Amino acid sequence: MNKIIVLVTLVITLYSIASAIEVGGHLTEDTTWSPENNPYLVTSGIYVNSDVTLTILPGTIVKFNSDYYTEIGDDQFYFSSGEEPIAKFIRCEGKIIAEGTEQDSIVFTRIQDEQYYHWGTIYLPEEAEFSVFKHCTFKYSAVTGFDLTEQPRGAIAVWNGSAIIENCTFIDNHRAIHIQRSVDEIQILNNYFDYNDFLYPHIMNSSPLRFISEQYISDDYPYTRLLIGNNIFRYGNAISSDKSVTFIDNNVNTLSETRTSVYLSSTQGISYFYNNEFGSCHKGIYTFASEEDSLYIRNNHFATDGGYGINISDAYVEISDNYFEGCKLQGPSEIELIGKVSNNIINNTNIAMSGRFEEMYNNIIFNCGMVSSVVGSSNIFQNNLMINIGELCNLLADTSIIENIIIINTNIDDIDIMNNPIFRNCILDFELPEECIDGGGNIIVDSLQAQTIFEDLQNGNFHLAPNSIAIDAGFDTLDYYYPFDIDYNQRVWDGDGNGNAIIDIGAYEYGAPALGGIEGTTYDPTTGDFVDYVLIKINNEPGEFTFSDSIGSYQYKLPTGFYDVYVERVFYEDAVEYQIEVFDGEFTQLDIAMCETVNVQNFEIIPTASDFNLSNYPNPFNPTTTISFSIQNDIKVELLIFNIKGQKINTLINDRIIKGKHSIVWSGCDQKGNHVSSGIYLYKLKVGNQESVKRMLLLK
Repeated sequence: MNKIIVLVTLVITLYSIASAIEVGGHLTEDTTWSPENNPYLVTSGIYVNSDVTLTILPGTIVKFNSDYYTEIGDDQFYFSSGEEPIAKFIRCEGKIIAEGTEQDSIVFTRIQDEQYYHWGTIYLPEEAEFSVFKHCTFKYSAVTGFDLTEQPRGAIAVWNGSAIIENCTFIDNHRAIHIQRSVDEIQILNNYFDYNDFLYPHIMNSSPLRFISEQYISDDYPYTRLLIGNNIFRYGNAISSDKSVTFIDNNVNTLSETRTSVYLSSTQGISYFYNNEFGSCHKGIYTFASEEDSLYIRNNHFATDGGYGINISDAYVEISDNYFEGCKLQGPSEIELIGKVSNNIINNTNIAMSGRFEEMYNNIIFNCGMVSSVVGSSNIFQNNLMINIGELCNLLADTSIIENIIIINTNIDDIDIMNNPIFRNCILDFELPEECIDGGGNIIVDSLQAQTIFEDLQNGNFHLAPNSIAIDAGFDTLDYYYPFDIDYNQRVWDGDGNGNAIIDIGAYEYGAPALGGIEGTTYDPTTGDFVDYVLIKINNEPGEFTFSDSIGSYQYKLPTGFYDVYVERVFYEDAVEYQIEVFDGEFTQLDIAMCETVNVQNFEIIPTASDFNLSNYPNPFNPTTTISFSIQNDIKVELLIFNIKGQKINTLINDRIIKGKHSIVWSGCDQKGNHVSSGIYLYKLKVGNQESVKRMLLLK
């Protein structure tokens, strides 16, 4: 029976080899690979020439000649005297469109199925065009060394600054995605990164694994153009990057207590971390950056097995609405560096916090061994809770005013006090040290009184109990505090019902109503599809932000008032919605139209407004505005007006016009001459088969 099985296996293998197609050399015209010819055996390096597209259809299998890989620079993976390496590759100076489906993935793997054998890489050099990889599986890639300065690594090496990589699986690659040089716009969504059969041990123990982003040339954007969303990372490091990133909705579980999930160095820009899950690693987010770098870290869950949830060596940072479970928050140590820590919960770790921040408010720290140096040179230290802390060390260094905080069940024997900090309107279960100044309103409690402050002190419910001594007991200065508590309920509320609104002591405001805000969707007005992972900033402040989720929905809580809402996303034009009004306790519906800069049908870059110098003035306007543009050739032009729902309102131009600068006045009327209502309108310029869209605001 065993002989029969072996014979059948041998026959199948020989048949597969016989039916395979060997490929290699230069592709000089558009080429399509299809599953009917599976598998494609890359036995010589493939070069996709410029202006050539390699299209790979669903279900196609591509196998590369491979060799034993130890990362010692052997000729198997590096060009030597002009000779190709044994491990083969694809070098694309044109375009690759590899778009599989959920049912029929495109597979890139090795020919020789032997341990520690790897192929080269799929390489997009700087001159390459925009490429797309969707529903692909990549296994056993390594590196291709073309010369000393050009050594792309990993399954996909993106050196041209622009690519989409979605719904792909990366297993047992030296690096999954290697990004180098500039970043124009790169989108990495819904992928899975893992190791089953580890690389050669020397590589596994010395190199960042799975994903590395290295960019050495700064781009022109002040914000990140590298979107990494809804990916799953398993084992090793997730990201090593010296460029700013947007990291959202990812699940990072490195399964190693010695690994760092995300490492950033000298990013030279603004990075966002939102709604990620970090677990089983030594460090969640670790930066060794510079004072020019800014990080905004919100709504993440860190559970790093006693290590660092966040470790910020340098850089400006704002950390809000995160949950740290069994791990530490380490901030900058330099006095000159500033930042904010707000609305976070830190629980059950040996060392909860250390470092220096300018502002700390609405935080809860409980059941921790130590809190050290967290408010040195702080300007604001308000409305925090510290419960069941083993040791406060250097907490009060260089701090001037500490107010509305609750510290109970905490050891202060080793506290180091510099200067003469002022305590006012605090609840403490110890007498103030003699170096501290009593600013008034402080309440000293015993252990029995401490139990009555909160709804359930023993089980970690620190909402204020009815008739709590913390209600309306704070420092009474309206407009002095941030206008929300840790639950984003209104601050400075009349909790005891005596007609006098005073802030409560601690992180919660008793009985206060919730804030209002804005909510809605981000969508494409051309297709009607929702747009995921759009960065939404209030008044263009980088720290006042949220993101639309994987289905394009968002919500952001705000005090009553008027706000300008700015939106950004890779492969879409930036946009602004002006003067959006928010009311107490209500959410203003705001659906935001996003206009693509990439044609999803043929994956070509759509010229933006800057290519046509498209603009209008004034904006906002009433009753008329002048739309101006320029074109390079005599060509047919259409200039159309749409409402925010994508419905056409008017056609201003539909004719062939000569090259040069042009302008036309729109009087705020529809096609029938009726005046339209106030609101956001889109104006679209179509030049041949290219188009550009911008927004304008009519205010009556």
